[in-house]
Amino acid sequence: MTEFGTGDFLDHYRFISNKLKKRFLRKPNVTEACEEFSSLGQKCESLNLQPQAGLCWLASARCEGSLNNVPGEAGCLLRAGRQFLSAENKLKELGCVNLGREHLQAAISCYSHSCSRYSDQSPLPTGLWLELGAAMENNISVACAEQLYTQAATTGPLINDTRIRIACLQRVTTCKIKQGDFTGALSVLSDIAVLLETVAPPLVELYTDIRYDCEILRILLLLILKPTPQRVAPTLAKLLEKYTWGNCNDKSIEEIGIGEELFILLQSLVMACQASDTQALPLLEADLRPYLNIEQQSLLRTLVKMNC
Repeated sequence: MTEFGTGDFLDHYRFISNKLKKRFLRKPNVTEACEEFSSLGQKCESLNLQPQAGLCWLASARCEGSLNNVPGEAGCLLRAGRQFLSAENKLKELGCVNLGREHLQAAISCYSHSCSRYSDQSPLPTGLWLELGAAMENNISVACAEQLYTQAATTGPLINDTRIRIACLQRVTTCKIKQGDFTGALSVLSDIAVLLETVAPPLVELYTDIRYDCEILRILLLLILKPTPQRVAPTLAKLLEKYTWGNCNDKSIEEIGIGEELFILLQSLVMACQASDTQALPLLEADLRPYLNIEQQSLLRTLVKMNC
């Protein structure tokens, strides 16, 4: 830590903190301390000392808060959260024992506090929850990511934006599928389907890819869950009937871009599952894979393994 010029990190941190202590007939210079904490934080970042950088940005945020600089406080909290998140990721990459997960808890706290500093009408918290959720999903905890995506989908002014809300719910669905919560995933997809029905006709084409994805995922999840007729919702029962007795000229199928060949393959898959035709399923899997994304392919693999 000789790069700091005044000893190790803790000495430097304490030196700045002492400037905030009240003294007789002398007010603490909060602005100066804030600038020095920020400078120390930047120095720690350049040296890849993420936990120390996080502490500095937290201290800077407290200074900004005492100065009633709300945007500055929120920005410093976010920067602290990102540093703690980087520290958590580094521990995971190194394979270190991390029972307490202090860095993760600190990151979530910083993001949460930063979001609370914005007004209820600000769209920024939604973006921050999505940012933190993506980091969690990719490297740390899918369960935590699901909670954060759910929060993004249910709070803030952007919940009235259909496309944003659907995007958040799609991420919730992915997290539930990754955790094997197929019932929960199907429930969220049903919510997405309801939202899609509210889209005004001039905008329907903008949601074609989402409707396509939602339709196929719901079919695969229904085939995996095998709900009894008494326990399946009418809308889901109607969906299965479409691929049991319907035809490729069905208007609802044409609208989401399912061509004749894919329709026939999905129809064959539904009928093979209903008939417990274990020989047909692996062949249908091979034919269907080119039409499916990675998530759908994974569900199809699960379905075939369960029935063969």
